[in-house]
Amino acid sequence: MSKLEEDSRQLQAITTHNQTPETNPTFTPFDDQEVQADAPPSLSKEESNLFNPLFDRQPEKPIHERSSEPGFIGEASCAAFSNRLLSCLDDTYTPSTAGLSNYHRMNTYGRLPVDQGPEFPERMHVKLLLNVARRFIGNYHPLFLKVTFMKEIDAVYRREVVPSALWLCKFYALMALGEIYTHRRGVGDNNRVPGTNYYVRSVNLLQENQDLYEEPSLMQVEVLTLLAWASNILGRIRTAYCYSGIAMRLAQSLGMHRSASRHTTLTPVERESRRRTWWVLYFFDRFSASKLGQPITVRDDDIDVEMPSMDGLTKDEMAEFLDPQNLITNIKLAKIIGNILTHIYGIPKATNGLYIQQVHGILKQLREWHDELQPDMRVKERGTPRPVASLHLAYNQCIIQTTRPVLLHLFKTQFQLGNKAREDALPRQNFSSITLALAESCVNAAQASSRIVEGLFLDGSIATFGYWDAHHIFSAAMILIMSAVMKPTAVNSDHLETLLSVLRSLKNDGNIPAVDFCERLSDIQARVLNLRATGRLDGMSFDRPPMITHTPSSLPKEVPQAQDQAFQTPMSMDNGSGICESAIIGYENVDILGNPLIGSFLDGNQVQWLDVLFTEDGTLREFASEIEEPFLFR
Repeated sequence: MSKLEEDSRQLQAITTHNQTPETNPTFTPFDDQEVQADAPPSLSKEESNLFNPLFDRQPEKPIHERSSEPGFIGEASCAAFSNRLLSCLDDTYTPSTAGLSNYHRMNTYGRLPVDQGPEFPERMHVKLLLNVARRFIGNYHPLFLKVTFMKEIDAVYRREVVPSALWLCKFYALMALGEIYTHRRGVGDNNRVPGTNYYVRSVNLLQENQDLYEEPSLMQVEVLTLLAWASNILGRIRTAYCYSGIAMRLAQSLGMHRSASRHTTLTPVERESRRRTWWVLYFFDRFSASKLGQPITVRDDDIDVEMPSMDGLTKDEMAEFLDPQNLITNIKLAKIIGNILTHIYGIPKATNGLYIQQVHGILKQLREWHDELQPDMRVKERGTPRPVASLHLAYNQCIIQTTRPVLLHLFKTQFQLGNKAREDALPRQNFSSITLALAESCVNAAQASSRIVEGLFLDGSIATFGYWDAHHIFSAAMILIMSAVMKPTAVNSDHLETLLSVLRSLKNDGNIPAVDFCERLSDIQARVLNLRATGRLDGMSFDRPPMITHTPSSLPKEVPQAQDQAFQTPMSMDNGSGICESAIIGYENVDILGNPLIGSFLDGNQVQWLDVLFTEDGTLREFASEIEEPFLFR
C-alpha cells in the first residue's frame, strides 16, 4: 500500500508539472550535454505524419492522399499504352504510374460493428438479384450452386439455421453484384454505385476472420473472387488484383489446381464445384493481370485439373450447374491471354524470340480459337447474348493488345512524333505490307468492339457500372483515335463517336472507372487538336509496296494491289472541313484476321516472312529500338 501511494504521488506531481503553461520540457538524449544549436534533421513525409502509436490518434476526417510510392504499370496495360501515346503527342507529358484516381474509398473511421449493417433484403428480391447477376456473368462465372444455395437462403430466412460469417460474406457479395447489374443509374445525391453498402458489409465481415489464411476453404476462394469482381466495378482495381491473388494462393494450398485423387471423399457435386471455382479464378486472374500489365500468377504447366464437365453427374446434380461450354471457351481464351503477357510483353530475355515471331504465334492461336467457336457463341447483328458479347470483347482486346505496338510505331513514324523525331526528318514513304496488315487488324478489332458495344447499348444489356465494358471501350477508342488521325473515314468516325458517346453515358450514370477513362481520352483528343493546330498532323501520303502472298512451295510472291484491304488510302489528316469520304471501307461483317495477307502470314513460315518483308524497309527493326526493352530484337 505504501508503494502504491508513493507511485500515486509521483504521478500527480508529473501531471501537475506537465500542465504548467510556463514549463515546456524537451527531451535530450544526455542531460549533461548542452542543447545543440543546429536545427533538427529533416523528417520524411511518413515520419512527419506519424502518430504516437500509444495514443492511436485518428484525424477527424480521413485524408485521401495518393501514395508517394511509384506504382508499376506493365506495358500490356491500356494505362501504359495511353502513357506512350500521350508522350508521343506531347514531349512534355509526364507518364502517370497511379491506378484509377477515382475509386470508392472505404470509410475505416466510421466502420460499423459486425452486428450492424444493411438488413437482409426481402426474400423474393434476393432471388431476383441473384438471377440478374447470374444472367450477366453466371454463364462464365458460376456464382453459386443454384439448388443448394437457394435452399440455404430459404433456411436462413425461416430462421432454421444461423449462417456463418463466411456465408454472409458470400451472400452480401452476391447481393452487391445483383444490385450493380439491376440498376441503370447511380443512387442517391452522390450518384453512388448500387450495392456499395452490401460490398462494404461483405468486406468488413471478411476482415473479421483472423484465421482466413491458416484455415482455407472453397467458400473463402469463392468469396474473394466475388469481392474481386465487385472491387473492379468500384474502381478498386488493385484491391481486386490482390483479392484474386490471395484467392489463387488459397486455392493452390487446397490443391484445386491439381487433378483430384481417385480416392477422394468429395461428392461429384463438390468435385465439379471445385473445378469450376478454380477455372473461374484462373480466368479472372488472367484478365486482371492483363488489364494491369502484370505477369501471370501460375503457369499452365503446373495445372492438371480437369476442365468443367457434366460427366458423372445425375440429372438432379446437373441442375446445380450451367452448361460448361461458355466457361470452357473463356478458359481457352484466358490461356492465350497468359501467352500474350508472357511472350509479347514478358522480359526480353525470357520471351525467347523476335517480337514478330511471338505475334505470329499469338495471332495463330487466336484464329484457331475463333474458328472453333460454335454458332451460338458468335456475335449476331442484334440480340447477341450478354456472355457471348463479353467473350468477343475480350477476344478483340487480345488482338488489340498483340498488334497495337505496331500501330503506335506507324503512328509515330508517319507523323515524326516523339522525343526521337528530328525536325528536319522527312516522313517515311514506305511500309512493308505485313506491317500495315497487322496495324489494320488492330483497327478492325477496335471497330468490331464498337459494333458489339452499340448492340449492347441498344438492347439495354450494357453493364452500366461494369469495369470490363468501360475498359474495353477505352482500349478500342484509343485505337480509333489513332486511326482517325492516320486515315480519316466516315466509318471510323462513326465507330469512334459511338464508343465515346457510350462511355460518356456510363460516366454520367455513375460508372467509376469510366471517369478516369474519359479524362485520359480527353487528354489524348486535346493533344491531337493541338498538333493539328500547329500543322504537325498535316496530310501525308506514302507508297505501298506490292502485296505479298505466301505459298508453302515457294517464297512470297506479289499479288494484285486491288486485293489488299489494309490502309489503301493515304494517311491524311482532315483539316476540319469534313470526313474524307473517299476513304470509306466496308468494315461490317469483316473477319478481324481475315485479311489475305494475315492469313498467308499465319499459315506460312514466319522466318521467310521476316527475311522478305520485315527487313525490306527496316520498319520492324526501327520499331523494336523505339519500343525499347519489352520488344528488343535479338
